Amino acid sequence: MKKWMAWICPGLAALAADWAVKAFLSDTEAVLIPRVIALRPARNTGMALGLMQGNALLIAGVSLALAALCIYLLRDIRVTGMGRFGLSLIAGGALGNLWDRLALGSVRDMFELLFVDFYVFNAADAAVVTGVILCAVSLLFRKNDWSKR
Repeated sequence: MKKWMAWICPGLAALAADWAVKAFLSDTEAVLIPRVIALRPARNTGMALGLMQGNALLIAGVSLALAALCIYLLRDIRVTGMGRFGLSLIAGGALGNLWDRLALGSVRDMFELLFVDFYVFNAADAAVVTGVILCAVSLLFRKNDWSKR
């Protein structure tokens, strides 16, 4: 497999999963696992935790900058293992929400955790959060994952 495929595949998978979930489930309301998770359609004109509502273009710029930073780090810094996987997930998730912001002016959210009072989120949000956690663990405990070329 080509070298670039190793770092781009997780991000493309996250982006494809986000698009598929939004295409098929964004208007569906149902309990998936009782007392755990449900589908509840929602639109978010802000960013994480409902911040900056109504600033779609500014948030779109931040999403684009985040995806570009992740791609730069993947290309110009030798990142391996968990760090590479995490950066790729962050980029894919950021691009998934960027697509919604540019096409619709808001992000389609649909997953609601029933066991805690929390915001409704989507697959792209889950990819970004998972990627951040993986990068943090990698930076804290696997310093050999990150080195300059």
